[in-house]
Amino acid sequence: FNTPSETMLSLCFIALISLSIPLSKAQTKKPNIVWVLTDDQDVTLDGMKIMDKTNQLIVDQGITFKNGFVHSPICCISRSSYMSGRYVHNNKCIGNGIAANCSSPWWQENIEPTCFAAYVQKAGYQTFYAGKYLNQYGNNAAGGLAHIPPGWTHWYGLDGNSKYYNYKISNNGVPESFGHNYTADYYTDVIRNQAMGFLDEYYKNYSTDLSSAPPFVMVMATPS
Repeated sequence: FNTPSETMLSLCFIALISLSIPLSKAQTKKPNIVWVLTDDQDVTLDGMKIMDKTNQLIVDQGITFKNGFVHSPICCISRSSYMSGRYVHNNKCIGNGIAANCSSPWWQENIEPTCFAAYVQKAGYQTFYAGKYLNQYGNNAAGGLAHIPPGWTHWYGLDGNSKYYNYKISNNGVPESFGHNYTADYYTDVIRNQAMGFLDEYYKNYSTDLSSAPPFVMVMATPS
């Protein structure tokens, strides 16, 4: 991909396409969806070169889209687009600030209720999100960390922009702070632990009869 946004939008497209596949009569259970959102892996900076394990485990065994396009390769604008499924002129986010409708009160009231999480939840999915959301998420001018976007049953959204240490998250609407301990607070590991906790709880609740378990959508969104 030429920009991080192309990666985001393509992964979103794949996830939503998998939701739209009609189920046969014999296939009664909807698929679980795991979406790993990454950032800043553009061709110019050769951001993937140093990630040997990622290349071996994912890139070499997956699919690379060599002809992808994005309308606005800017952080919050692209994130608003893949969350809402709308172009910038329809989702009205035009920049990375509150005044530009990046997680603004207007955006939360008018766009967020129709983002994809609300639809998959209505379709019977449990939903999990951990990581960076929109750049201004957590801003006191937009509800702070108590705000949980519609559709998420398990919410661990990062306060603001990209950080790996000394950050806050919204733990299902309750602020939670992390420090600078090298092993305990590194944000990528925290996202992993939150995801594993969700899966452990999920299988514990339905271990006696997995056929009755609802499907889930899990989004792990590492910051840049």
